Amino acid sequence: AVNEELEENPGLINEDCYGKGWMFKIRPDDIGEMANLLHEPEEIEKWLLAEIEKYAEDE
Repeated sequence: AVNEELEENPGLINEDCYGKGWMFKIRPDDIGEMANLLHEPEEIEKWLLAEIEKYAEDE
């Protein structure tokens, strides 16, 4: 879907980007694939700390 209201009033993107100022909506072909993106907070923290270490080593 495309937000036709945004074409007429582009300022909406700055005023209300998550409400009336949305640009487009997308839907996955297979909603089941979204489960691969959802993780427990502990898993996210572990991943984030590993990423921080990885990039800290590059400095």
